Amino acid sequence: MSRSYYLVSDGACMKNPGPGGWGLIVVTPSEHVIEFGGSETESTNNRMELMGFYRGLQEVYRRAKPSTEAGEGRTAEVGNKILHAISDSKYVLDGAEKYIHAWKRNGWKTAAGGEVKNQEIWEKIAKGLDLFRQIGFTIEYELVKGHAGNDANERADQIAVKYSRKEAVDLYEGPLSKYPIQIQTGAPFAPVYLSYVGGVLKRHATWDECKREVEGKAGARYKKVTNRLQEKETLALWGIE
Repeated sequence: MSRSYYLVSDGACMKNPGPGGWGLIVVTPSEHVIEFGGSETESTNNRMELMGFYRGLQEVYRRAKPSTEAGEGRTAEVGNKILHAISDSKYVLDGAEKYIHAWKRNGWKTAAGGEVKNQEIWEKIAKGLDLFRQIGFTIEYELVKGHAGNDANERADQIAVKYSRKEAVDLYEGPLSKYPIQIQTGAPFAPVYLSYVGGVLKRHATWDECKREVEGKAGARYKKVTNRLQEKETLALWGIE
């Protein structure tokens, strides 16, 4: 991994509008990984996507700003001053990369003269992006396709969904070398259906294959997993090393 910060964010909302959650993965230049999540009782999908990205900017800036300002016992990480932001939301990335400064100049009006939705969050993001420029950062934006096997995106989505449902989730913090999620672009994790019947674990490419394996068999277990961490957690739950 290059000496950059990575920010992977996602959002989810039940019923849209409804209970919402956001998920976030931050990787520092020293290859330390921290997962975050949060929720709102009444929200929208776009708002949660934005909140994940905004909270990512906050967490990276806390670690990247000059050490004389770091505070809270933190020392700024030394990297090549690149922040790589990954999201499946075109709304978030286009807004941050292409439109936000024009919105600000126009009094938070769109080109068509309408109000910019979620203005209060966009204003905070605009301030954050200005702060990053002041400390010499370049921000790279990568749009990925949602629910298409991108490991980190799937994990951020998993966190967001669990928070939106008020479900428990174990958030990882530790070295990248022990993180079972692939951050950089590469071969995606192909979603797979796991079956566990009579002490035998199998992986199936389709639900029909999995259904044939488990249907009518006592004690059969099965689950669809969309990233490596979810697979690991499922196997642990089933008592499989």
